[in-house]
Amino acid sequence: MNAFHIHYRNTQGTLMRILTAVSRRGIEMPYVHASAAGHGHRASLLLDVNTKQIGQLCRDWYAIVDVMDVSVGVPTPEMLDSSAELPAAHPPASASASGNTANAAMA
Repeated sequence: MNAFHIHYRNTQGTLMRILTAVSRRGIEMPYVHASAAGHGHRASLLLDVNTKQIGQLCRDWYAIVDVMDVSVGVPTPEMLDSSAELPAAHPPASASASGNTANAAMA
């Protein structure tokens, strides 16, 4: 797991663009925290990514006009505790419902 800290100017849509860079790659975000920090804002994310994905994400984030700085580090105990409290992910109800229908039709 890697902790990402992104400092940005809080203009319309900036945080959404930061989060979209992660979600469009299908990367799970067990911890996200955004808050005011000095003259700007800071988003902290906990992501389980490989070296190539770290480079891709940093490149995408620096391409956002209002992103001022991106740093990668070790997760804090608070991040790890928060991510450990999350329940396990389950497929959507529609996925299991359609699978049951298909099995019933085959029987």
